[in-house]
Amino acid sequence: MNYDVIITCAVTGSGDAAGKHPQLPKTPEE
Repeated sequence: MNYDVIITCAVTGSGDAAGKHPQLPKTPEE
């Protein structure tokens, strides 16, 4: 039997976002 396969990927955090945005929270408390 043939099945249709859909593969998705949501890549996040691949860059230095904290360095570019100093107001970005770094801890859960923030």
